[in-house]
Amino acid sequence: MEFHQLAAFVAAAEEGSMSKAALREHVSQPALSRQIALLEARLGVPLFERRRQRIHLSEAGRFFLPRARQILCDAETSAQLLRERFGGARRTLRLGFIAPFLDDLVAPAIKELRRRRPRLELSLFELAPRAQIERLRAGELDAAILANLDAEDRARFEIRRLSRHRVALALPEQHHLARRRAVALAQLRRDEFVSLSDEAYPGRREFLRAACLSAGFEPRLVSEHASVSLMLAAVAAGEGVALVPRHAEKLPHAGCVFVALSGPALQLELVLVLPKRESDAELTLLAEVLAAKAARLDETHAR
Repeated sequence: MEFHQLAAFVAAAEEGSMSKAALREHVSQPALSRQIALLEARLGVPLFERRRQRIHLSEAGRFFLPRARQILCDAETSAQLLRERFGGARRTLRLGFIAPFLDDLVAPAIKELRRRRPRLELSLFELAPRAQIERLRAGELDAAILANLDAEDRARFEIRRLSRHRVALALPEQHHLARRRAVALAQLRRDEFVSLSDEAYPGRREFLRAACLSAGFEPRLVSEHASVSLMLAAVAAGEGVALVPRHAEKLPHAGCVFVALSGPALQLELVLVLPKRESDAELTLLAEVLAAKAARLDETHAR
């Protein structure tokens, strides 16, 4: 496998479109499609299916996506560590994050950091929470932006609260409740649910189950997915309904709609996770800037 083939695959999987992925990777669409075809030939399995003029990950593609992300992350962080330790390069801060917070939290924070410290070296890695935790443990990330860690990881790392975000329903656009302004979770007791996988997002299965049990029913979980984008695609395809942070509404979600939950508010907490060690000036500044930017996103203070 070649790294540019993996990057093409990840881009297409996350964008749900060959043309959008080609723009992201700064190549032509035929070139990107060719790289994915070469990767599929090398692996011996199809990674995508085409339905309704859209691409969807195959079962093999869903299995391979988090691993492809991790290969790309491992290659980049290994190269950086090598340059720092043996090539005399300056230290690079490595920040992991989850996709919904790139444009309105991570990007503004990085812009502010570079304004205040023009020579600061910083690398960003979009990874699922489980992959971020593993890389923090291995010293391959300096900080991570995650939601709702379990008790074991809260004890292992330094945790700094950033913001809280309301949970909403994602429904297929043809769902009989899709035009409602708000829906009680109990109204979905007969629906099937899709969720983020525990393999990628620890604790999400139990979060869904606890929310539904509080509404008086056990959810029927039919599929789990490695990213929010893939989960929204499953909703759009009519596989089921989902609980999602309302903040994720800005991700591409053609074919599904977001509807507010009535009744007691469900929330997810966004946190900055740091190793338990003495922070240097650059890492301290990163944490301060992220906290300031995140305060503007905190929905518990929204009007």
